[in-house]
Amino acid sequence: MPNDPVMTPPGIHRLAVLTTVLSLLPIVLGAMTTTQDAGMAFPDWPTSDGQGMFSYPWLRLMGDMGTNRESYDKFLEHGHRLAGIVIGLSAIALAVACSRKNSPRHLMLLGISVLVAVILQGLLGGYRVELNQRGLAMFHGFFASLVFSLMCVTCTVASPAWTDFKLPEESARLKTASYGTLLFFLFLLVQYALGGLIRHPIGTRAPIHEHLGLGVLAVVLVHVLLFVIVKTRSAWLRQAMRWVLLAVAFQFMLGLVTYAAKFGIPSLGIIAVAQSTGQVLSRTGHMVTGVLVIGSAAVLMARCFRLWMLASRQAELTPVPGQAS
Repeated sequence: MPNDPVMTPPGIHRLAVLTTVLSLLPIVLGAMTTTQDAGMAFPDWPTSDGQGMFSYPWLRLMGDMGTNRESYDKFLEHGHRLAGIVIGLSAIALAVACSRKNSPRHLMLLGISVLVAVILQGLLGGYRVELNQRGLAMFHGFFASLVFSLMCVTCTVASPAWTDFKLPEESARLKTASYGTLLFFLFLLVQYALGGLIRHPIGTRAPIHEHLGLGVLAVVLVHVLLFVIVKTRSAWLRQAMRWVLLAVAFQFMLGLVTYAAKFGIPSLGIIAVAQSTGQVLSRTGHMVTGVLVIGSAAVLMARCFRLWMLASRQAELTPVPGQAS
């Protein structure tokens, strides 16, 4: 039996998943743009060298990318802008679908929130160019993780499992699990922000050692969270926890590779070569995987709070033995 009388209209979940997957296009291209320091390939926005978004000869740049660094930078930056339009159109479609009369109110709010977040993200990217401000570039990258997390949460809320599942027997542990996932999510945001300060150095010192230390702590904390989730005996939560665990493990290993490629480890014979293929791919992959880690943690958090709230509601409605009706 469904746990919520309001069901999600069919098709919204697929559209939410499509929007989330498409959002990886501007994220990946944006990460590549940052890695190659191509964020100011064009001094203007929303035009590109004075030309319109769709009239700019973007594909013609491919012929010069191998020999002309400027063409390569412009290809990345303009591709990032075009990908932003794609995700914008998808977000509009999602907001419209979630705003239909038979859609749950919470889903309508999520759909509109995704659209507003995508618009704000686009404006942040534009003002970063107009003001030539590295601080805005860092916040633009950080905000991307929040937008992606919001999309991931929308996917799980729109899924059939959101209204059709079995409450775990150990529901008393759901409160601990919920607050645990919230704290872990906030911790990941701090860690991601430190990574952004390394990619967009503002001061005289990048927080490299702090980022590495919190990376080790993240591995410890994710296993503590795993123990808490297992204790809830919820298959739905364990499923989400597996994705978080895999994402954190992969991100940690990729972080070690990224450190070696960027800074080198002379004692092991590893020499850092600026803008080498290995360095570019590892740095870009590390940033993108960080977004995936935060998104998967957001899904786990949403599921935990969903179960806890329903369990609390059920406990309030269940009569106490011996109590007069």
